Amino acid sequence: MTTIFDGYDEEYRALTSDISKKLSEVALYEDQKDKKKSSIVHIGDLLTQATQLIQQMELEVRSLDKSTRPELSKKVDQYKKSLASLSADHKKIRGKEEREGLFGDRDGVEASAEHRSRMAAVTTKMKGTTDKLTAARKEMSDTEEVALAISDELGRNREKIKATHEKVKGVNEMARRGGNIVGRMSARDKRQRIALAIAAGFIIIAILLLIYFGMFKKK
Repeated sequence: MTTIFDGYDEEYRALTSDISKKLSEVALYEDQKDKKKSSIVHIGDLLTQATQLIQQMELEVRSLDKSTRPELSKKVDQYKKSLASLSADHKKIRGKEEREGLFGDRDGVEASAEHRSRMAAVTTKMKGTTDKLTAARKEMSDTEEVALAISDELGRNREKIKATHEKVKGVNEMARRGGNIVGRMSARDKRQRIALAIAAGFIIIAILLLIYFGMFKKK
C-alpha cells in the first residue's frame, strides 16, 4: 500500500472500531436519556467521518498505478460494506429511540444544530488531514525527484569512471608493450655482445696461430 492510503486505512479502522464500541454502549444508557441521545448523535457524526474517509481512499486509489489499484479497490469495497452494516445498526437504534420520543421536535432542532456543528468540526478536521497528506505527497514527490537526480548524477559519474578505467587500461597496455620492446632490445643487445665476444675470441686465436706458425717457419 501507499503511505497516504496507509494513513487513511489506519484512521478508518480506528474510527469503525470506535463506532462499533459506541453502538454497543447505547443500550447501557437506558436511564440516561441525554447521554443516550448524545451518543446516538455522536455515532452519526463518526459515520459521516468514516464515509468521508472512504471517499478519500477512493480518490487515492484512482491516482495509483494499475498494478496496485485492484487490491486496494477490493479493500475499499469491503470497507463500504462494513460501514453500511454499521450505518444500518445506527439507523435502527435511532429509529427505535425516535419512536419512543427520545428525539422530540425541540430536541430534533437542537440535535440538528449540534449535528451541523459537529459536521463543521469533522469537515475542518478532514480538511486538515487532507492538507497534511497532500503535503506529505508533495514531499514524497520532491524526494523522488531528488533521488532521480542523484541517480542520474551517479550514472554520469559511473560513465566517467568507466572511461577513466579504459584510459588506465590503455596506458597499462602501452606500458606492457613498451616493456616487451625493451626486453627484446635488451635480449638482442645481449646476443650482439656475445657474438662480438665470440668474434673477438676467434680473432685473438687467429692472431696467436699466425704468430705461432710464423715463429715455427723461422726455425
